[in-house]
Amino acid sequence: MNVSELTRRVRNKARQLGARLVGITDVDRLAAAPKGHRPEDFLPGARSVIVLGLPILPIYARYPEFMRGSDKVPEELPLKPKEFSEETFRPRLAIADHVYRRCAYELLNLELQRISFYAALQLEELGYRCIYLPTSYGSTFSWNMSNPRPNYMGPFSFRHAAVAAGLGELGLNNLLLTPQYGPLQRLVAVISTAELKADPLKRRRLCRGEKCGLCIKACPGQCFGKTVEYDCGGVPVRVAAMDKSRCSVPCT
Repeated sequence: MNVSELTRRVRNKARQLGARLVGITDVDRLAAAPKGHRPEDFLPGARSVIVLGLPILPIYARYPEFMRGSDKVPEELPLKPKEFSEETFRPRLAIADHVYRRCAYELLNLELQRISFYAALQLEELGYRCIYLPTSYGSTFSWNMSNPRPNYMGPFSFRHAAVAAGLGELGLNNLLLTPQYGPLQRLVAVISTAELKADPLKRRRLCRGEKCGLCIKACPGQCFGKTVEYDCGGVPVRVAAMDKSRCSVPCT
C-alpha cells in the first residue's frame, strides 16, 4: 500500500470513529522537542504522529448559572473552620463544577481514548507498530492529583504536535487555536512506525498577539509573563511565558 492510500485510510478511519480534528505530521517536524519527549522516545522507529481532536462545546460558559435561585440547593452553607480551610461551602457552584468537569473533560477524554485506540489498532493490524497516548491529566485518568506533577507537564505535547500537524497555531496564552473551534478542543495522539503524508502547516494567523492581549489581562491567576519566541514544527511561535504553578491554583 502506498503512502497516499495508507494516509487516506487512516484519516477516514479517524473520522468514522468520531474525530472532528485529524492532523498528521512526520517526526522530523518535532525534532526540536525536549530530549525524552520526542516521538522516537516513546516508539523507536516512529515516523508519523496522528493528532486527533474533539471540540469543547461552548455551553460550559452557562454552567455557573445552573440552578441560580434554587429552592433546593442553597448558595452557601456554613462550615466548621476547624474541619475545613474555608468558612463556607457553595453547593450550587460545586454541582455546576461537577457538570462542567464531566461534560467538558471526562466525556471527551473517554471518547478520545476510544478513538485513538481504534486508530492505533487499524495500523497495528496492517503491520505497523503504534503507541497511543492518554489524554493529559483528566481527573479520572491520572495519578492522585494532590501529588505534584513533574514540571506540570504531560509526557508528550499534543498542542505542539497539533501545530506540526497543520491543525492550527499556539495563541499568546499557549492554547492551541484552530480555525474550526478557536481554543475549545481536547487532543490526543497516536505515534506510529507507518510512513504517512504530513499535512501542510497553517500559515494564516488566528491570534493577534500583544496587539490584543485580552487573554493575558483576563487570566484570574495572573499566570503570564514576558513573551518568548521559538520554532514549532516549522511554524514561528510567539507566546507569553507561563507560570504553571500559578495556573494550577483554583480560581474563585
